[in-house]
Amino acid sequence: MTHCDLPANALNPPYGQERRGRESCGSAKYHYLSYGLSLVSELELPELTPAQTCVEPDIEILTPGQLGPLEEESETWPCLELSGERCQILVQGIGRYRIEQGRRIMVDRRVPRDPGHQVATGDVRLYLLGAALGILLHQRQCLPLHVSAVHTPAGVWAFTGESGAGKSTMAAWLHKQHGWPLVSDDVAVIEPDASEPVLHPGPPRLKLWQDALAAMAIDTSGLMRDLTRADKYHLNAQAGFRAEPKPLKVLVELERAEPDEAPSLVPLSGVEAFRVLLRALYRAELGQLFNPPARLLTTVSALASQIQVYRFRRPWSLERMDVGLGPLMQEIEASRSASPAVAAVNER
Repeated sequence: MTHCDLPANALNPPYGQERRGRESCGSAKYHYLSYGLSLVSELELPELTPAQTCVEPDIEILTPGQLGPLEEESETWPCLELSGERCQILVQGIGRYRIEQGRRIMVDRRVPRDPGHQVATGDVRLYLLGAALGILLHQRQCLPLHVSAVHTPAGVWAFTGESGAGKSTMAAWLHKQHGWPLVSDDVAVIEPDASEPVLHPGPPRLKLWQDALAAMAIDTSGLMRDLTRADKYHLNAQAGFRAEPKPLKVLVELERAEPDEAPSLVPLSGVEAFRVLLRALYRAELGQLFNPPARLLTTVSALASQIQVYRFRRPWSLERMDVGLGPLMQEIEASRSASPAVAAVNER
């Protein structure tokens, strides 16, 4: 998807302390790679993977100064304005973000805020790399999926589910216990109109609850807290990620079972698999604003026919995680045995 390549020294130390970035903007240009797209930014974005200088980047992130309301506003949601191929969101006390034509994001940090309220650059970047970049991906008619994913010996397996279902915990646990490379956490992208469902990783970053960090013996000192959930932390874990895109083989919807219920992994097909993929779309309500409904449904239906979809129910217990993952691990091993060529490629 991109014209720019990664330098050999692009990765940072694993689980490093949060880098806050600098306030510099306007004159400096920072180059990154994310979601298979090249970005040039006037803001330093330490969450992203550095890339070589790109003359014609896919995405520009600019800081032009104060942004006013969108002209000829056609529709307004709370804190969101729409006008044609442009969208503008206001995050109270943080900043205003204008997203245009799937090509650029303009950031205005000069918004009203309470006296004495200081805005950290990490807060500005959080919404830039979250909601704003998610909207831009929909404008490009990509298929952003709300998943965490790992490279298993049977190919790339991604995990989805409602908030608190354990997507990030599952990926982090499989990486730590089995050494399987991380692919993405929170959001990854399927390229539009591709011949196969290649998953392009998002920022190499994990977001884990405090109890999961404790269970995996990861120190929270120096980690960035989530703005909306004080007991959730952001980990810069670039060295644990595999940056290159790979075909998505399996999507697993996670559900919490009752404490006395045995874990189960059930294959899904047809309408059930289609519905799981619809639920896995990142900010699907915004995707419908920038994609004709028929196109979006056709893309999701095609993906459902290209990958295997499962529903995995297991009792929630960090102390008995290995026991609860029994059916999942058995299926990964069975898939590996059935496709030795895939396993060999993924182990290189």
